Amino acid sequence: MEGAFVEFKHVYAGYGSGSSLEKLLRATPSSHTTVLRDLTFSLASHDQVVIFGPGGSGKSTLLRLIAGSHIAHEGTIVVNGKRPGTHPSAKDGYVCVDYANRILHGTVQDVLLACGKAHKVDHLPSRIGEVTKVLGIEKLTEHKAQRLSTTERIRVELACAALSDAPVLLLDDIADVLEPGEIKRLLSGIFAGRCTCIATRNVAIAESLELPILLLHGTSLVHHGSRESIAHEAGINRMVDAWVEGLRYDLLRKLRSHPGVLQVQLLPTDQFDGSRLRITMRNSRYLPSLYDVISQAQLVHIEELPPSLSDIVGSLS
Repeated sequence: MEGAFVEFKHVYAGYGSGSSLEKLLRATPSSHTTVLRDLTFSLASHDQVVIFGPGGSGKSTLLRLIAGSHIAHEGTIVVNGKRPGTHPSAKDGYVCVDYANRILHGTVQDVLLACGKAHKVDHLPSRIGEVTKVLGIEKLTEHKAQRLSTTERIRVELACAALSDAPVLLLDDIADVLEPGEIKRLLSGIFAGRCTCIATRNVAIAESLELPILLLHGTSLVHHGSRESIAHEAGINRMVDAWVEGLRYDLLRKLRSHPGVLQVQLLPTDQFDGSRLRITMRNSRYLPSLYDVISQAQLVHIEELPPSLSDIVGSLS
């Protein structure tokens, strides 16, 4: 993990009734509920990831640990070379739906100016103009912040996060409100090049963001990587569609007797006069040998169907 920007080593965290002294010393309280157990992972300064898991799996707690607003019972957390609680701007990158209800004084412009000045942003008026345009709130700058809708307030919070020098941007269920397409535009635009963690419990959102995933299950981080690499690691069944001309029985027999093949289906197709095969594999490690067999036919097209996150999660139950 040398050179990691965010680094967790054997982190345990939860909530309970420990004394202030115990919390100060980072000791395990005498009575607490463990929400996260033995987390070890690292992120680079430019990594953008999805933190995915069901409700109660510790997604928000993980974000708050990075922000320094929650203290681990055990383990080590380092963000940009410092413990999160000692970084003056660590909390400024945390944007949560619940936070959209906090009191913001003055107009939207007042809020953004105060944020920009606190973080010593160069060319502040033009930078505010850029950020508000991207977030679609340029017409709200003279509105009272307290009178905005929840979605509008979230956009203001995202603008403040973009203006801040927070080491990590932490978006807690925000993609459930703003739609994944907009989040992807922010990641490639005003958030580009910044370490960003997006928490969601929604499978469709996690898949559509097309980012590496930190997969939480129970109280643990069970996988970390692309959906493809996680599916391979978890041994998820894979499906391949192959369009072939002149399908022969001997080829079909070889496919069905292949040690990695669970099922071969003939599917209807109106795209050409040949046959369409859907082949279900035990896992991706059998794909190279499968292709050797299929190559014996007149192959028109072959397509690997991506593993679903639902299948991966289902394998953990």
